[in-house]
Amino acid sequence: HWDSILHTFSGGAIASLGFSVVSLLNNQDKVSINLSPFFVALFSFCFAVTLGAFWEIYEFTFDGLLGLNMQKFALENGTNLVGRMALMDTMKDLIVDSLGAFIMSVLGYISIKFKKGWLDKILITEKKVNND
Repeated sequence: HWDSILHTFSGGAIASLGFSVVSLLNNQDKVSINLSPFFVALFSFCFAVTLGAFWEIYEFTFDGLLGLNMQKFALENGTNLVGRMALMDTMKDLIVDSLGAFIMSVLGYISIKFKKGWLDKILITEKKVNND
């Protein structure tokens, strides 16, 4: 179950990174952008799911190039799985990535919309330098 836990939490962590990206853009003095909380949450979700899909492409590529079994398409004894059984690991990973991203996006939306401040503690922010 470690793989599912890891993918769920990484989906949430990458979604919070998506919130950080938008937050950094919103807080720029040079560019005046004020995005709606729904759009920020949607961007965060899509950002996380896209990176999860890229990770699965990485696993597929290196399984083929290096003869690995990261996508669990074969049993431990080397027997190749067929059809739906061969897709189970990849689809489970994408589903739990999406679940983690969705949970984080909903929490982020609520935090922004109702000014709860939950995200402020985990966002990557730009440090202002005092040039005195």
